[in-house]
Amino acid sequence: MTHTLDLLSQVLFVGLMAMLLYVLYKRFVSMLSRDRIKGTYAQVAGCTWHKDGRLVVVIEMEEAGPCALRWEGGEAQIQCTAGRHEESLDAPEKPIGNVEFTFVNQVVRRKVG
Repeated sequence: MTHTLDLLSQVLFVGLMAMLLYVLYKRFVSMLSRDRIKGTYAQVAGCTWHKDGRLVVVIEMEEAGPCALRWEGGEAQIQCTAGRHEESLDAPEKPIGNVEFTFVNQVVRRKVG
């Protein structure tokens, strides 16, 4: 009986130490990553060309900011609002290849749908 209680005591002690080490490890990792700069990135939700000569782009951003668009045969500069932003641009011919979206901290290339 005492042998069983000693074994149970040791198992509980090892389990308690493992939990303590896990909690300390998580706190250490959060302390190291506390002052890191976290960026916000835009997402191009849509890029379509319509037969009436319009290129319609849909951009989702957390913060408002500028975006430069470039495609074969044209380019444009737009100011995006925070949240979902839809812009219609003049493009008489369907762009061949990709449209390049240049934001402050990233560049995104999308095919025209």
